[in-house]
Amino acid sequence: MSDSISTLKSKGLPAEAMAFIESLPADQGSRLADAVLAALATKDTRVEKAMNNALNVVPGPFRRPVKKMLFG
Repeated sequence: MSDSISTLKSKGLPAEAMAFIESLPADQGSRLADAVLAALATKDTRVEKAMNNALNVVPGPFRRPVKKMLFG
């Protein structure tokens, strides 16, 4: 099993998706796992950027409390 498939398992991908990826030939499964990991990383970056942009709308003195309320 490739490292990318193991990484996907730790990300909590649904069991059906993992079963499909693992049923593919090794090279195809690894390429698909790499593509899914890249998509997840892109999504995480976009979400973080959107959150920062949203916080920029909040007036300066309130940013820290709002960020703490929303994101812990």
